[in-house]
Amino acid sequence: MQEVWIVYHDSGPDNNILGVFAKAEDAEEYVAIVGPPFERGVLTSRFPVPWRSTDRVTQIRI
Repeated sequence: MQEVWIVYHDSGPDNNILGVFAKAEDAEEYVAIVGPPFERGVLTSRFPVPWRSTDRVTQIRI
């Protein structure tokens, strides 16, 4: 595995990460299923694997 896709929302302060997927297609399919109830929708971001906080600075804006 070289990357993962994180599905998350920014509609509230808690429980923002909804899922982690190996393929972008699976993440987008999940977005279509879980996204509608969230006020601001659901987002996806790609992260390389392995990822360490010391590798580089990554901002996750939720």
